[in-house]
Amino acid sequence: PAPTPKLEARPLRLSVTAIEDWLRDPYTIYAKYILRLMPLDPVDTPPGARDRGSVIHGAIGDFTIKFAAGLPAEPVKELLALGEKRFEPLADYEEARAFWWPRFMRIAQWFAQWDKERHAGIQILHAEIKGELKFPIGKREFTLSAIADRIEHRKDGSYAIIDYKTGAGRTEKQVRTGLAPQLTLEAAILRAGGFKGVAPGSVSEISYVTLKG
Repeated sequence: PAPTPKLEARPLRLSVTAIEDWLRDPYTIYAKYILRLMPLDPVDTPPGARDRGSVIHGAIGDFTIKFAAGLPAEPVKELLALGEKRFEPLADYEEARAFWWPRFMRIAQWFAQWDKERHAGIQILHAEIKGELKFPIGKREFTLSAIADRIEHRKDGSYAIIDYKTGAGRTEKQVRTGLAPQLTLEAAILRAGGFKGVAPGSVSEISYVTLKG
């Protein structure tokens, strides 16, 4: 099969993660944005890896947003409290909490120390920040969008772009060959001044931080 939809049917807006899907499996883009096929969630199934990732990623994101201006006296305690709120929807699944909560506690201990070390070199921290970059494609305009987990404006004036991963990370080879373009595309958006409230500048670091516990 070689679907070639008309130009007017093709999307004019994609996220940086969708671009990665496009490179790895273009049929996901064809199914979702051209045919508009959306898989239904299974009925009454126990939470799985995707749910675990959402809960853990959500708690870390909440912490990063809440304490972007400065860390609390007891970061682990604060992080666990935010985690409790994120874990509330899993109250009916005792097995999920029994396995996932101890893992999250280990992540919280590690993340608190890592975050403290990072803050020493940060001038301004931006968390869960939206950005976009528009550019022409023929007679049409395409919009590349992103929500960056963490953008650090370093004390040396450069930027670091961080993405939290609860599942499989990305290798340096995948990033350098373009197979994992999420953070390099976010860097392009930042350099063009596409993140609101973030001045364009040089990107000195892009990193995936794995949260597995």
